[in-house]
Amino acid sequence: MHTLKYSIIALGLLLCGTAGFAQRKALGTEESTVLKAKVTANTQNLQTLQGDFTQIKQLSYMDNAIRSTGKLYFKAPGQIRWEYVSPANYVVIFNGQSMHTIEGGRTKTTSLGANRRMQGLNDLLAGSVRGGDMLDESRFQISYFHDKADYIAILVPKDKGLSRYIKQVELTFDGTSLLLTQVTLTDPAGDSTQLAFVNQRKDLPIPDAMFQP
Repeated sequence: MHTLKYSIIALGLLLCGTAGFAQRKALGTEESTVLKAKVTANTQNLQTLQGDFTQIKQLSYMDNAIRSTGKLYFKAPGQIRWEYVSPANYVVIFNGQSMHTIEGGRTKTTSLGANRRMQGLNDLLAGSVRGGDMLDESRFQISYFHDKADYIAILVPKDKGLSRYIKQVELTFDGTSLLLTQVTLTDPAGDSTQLAFVNQRKDLPIPDAMFQP
């Protein structure tokens, strides 16, 4: 009886998951080209962006996901400030060829020029914020989908160096504003990091001091 009960529950969960995924509709070549052009046009002149984010990290060796919240500041062409406020306070800044981490009043600086992996991560984060910068077929194999009111682009790296630590990037764009609302990074081991953006505000002044350690 218990076996039958659990089998029915498992089947129900499977069907629910399948139904949710089935709502995604793959875009054809022409539709994909139009979407890419719209997203690129919407973000190529983006000067600043700020808002709140929630980060959920799912690791294979942990039962529970790690949830963090904070604020994001971006300034073209590639200055980024991730300001984590929960569960701990710390800051990560990408500025030029340097990455600064600030925690407990102490600052650590890493040269991106000497660290290809971190340089790739910086490019990935900056490109994700601007959205259109990521839709580069020379670097990624890209599939486009329509999901309810939103659009989704799934990117698989072509570069062997990047593919060593990023298996797939999933970008979700708001169907109206075309701003990036969610990024999901999956690594080759199956671990994932999901970033959801809310309260986004475009092209408001951000002092340069925000990107200094």
